[in-house]
Amino acid sequence: MHSVTRILNFRQNVIYQPTLLLVRHTSAGPPTVPPAKEGSLTYKYEQFIGKWPKVLALHRTVVEGSRWCFSDVKIYLKTRRALSSGQRKITDLTVDELETLVQIPVEGPKMAVITALLPMPLTIYIFAFAVIFFPRLVLTRHFWSDKQRREFFQLEVTKALISGEELLKTYGNSSKSDEQKLKPLDKVDSSESLLLHGLHSMYLLPGSSKRIEKRMEALRVLDNLMPTVIDGFNERQLVFHCYIRKIDIGSKNAAEMRDSLREYTKFTSRMPNNTYLYASALFKQKY
Repeated sequence: MHSVTRILNFRQNVIYQPTLLLVRHTSAGPPTVPPAKEGSLTYKYEQFIGKWPKVLALHRTVVEGSRWCFSDVKIYLKTRRALSSGQRKITDLTVDELETLVQIPVEGPKMAVITALLPMPLTIYIFAFAVIFFPRLVLTRHFWSDKQRREFFQLEVTKALISGEELLKTYGNSSKSDEQKLKPLDKVDSSESLLLHGLHSMYLLPGSSKRIEKRMEALRVLDNLMPTVIDGFNERQLVFHCYIRKIDIGSKNAAEMRDSLREYTKFTSRMPNNTYLYASALFKQKY
């Protein structure tokens, strides 16, 4: 059970964390918008519920989470169209575009439901209920506090690495040097495919294998950009980037997460694509 008090603390202490980057990356938080104009309906509503600070905090969490989620979906769709039409190559993409390509295949089912519900009346109250009682089961990272995000991401990383460990065992505890034992995605059997999807935190659905390949392609390009952006990441972004690579987060501070990310990108830099598919499990095996 996650209390409204925790959400209030999130609003007060985290949502406006400064970043050293001049460009907002989607991992940094929701896009900024000007405050409601005095006299507008939104302004009057927030003034009214402001009599109850925790209710106001919950309201803003839902509003900003919805805006963040919708913004990611728009970036993703625009990026996919540009790639499909040949207007841009994946190596031309920005960090925020790559972040959505990497993460939306994982969160896609939940985000599809959320974006479908957003225009409906009273949806904000449904989301508010979910924020309090079922944040991990019902909602995406966009609605979580930083503390929840670290906790929930670590749970997913642990589950993924367990699947990865089991998968490597089926190949005889293969290491990075045993590349010939690591099967390409189209050669795995049904049980191996289930574990491989678990390693990537994705459901085994029609077309999901292709989505894993596309996700890995985007993640490799994102890895190549890391040396130029990692020093500007705040803690929220570092947690996100460890999570998408299935690197243990635990109680690491910002400096330790940066070190882990640098080790990961160095470890995987020369991996062929077939081996990179198993990079998270191999990295965990070594470190």
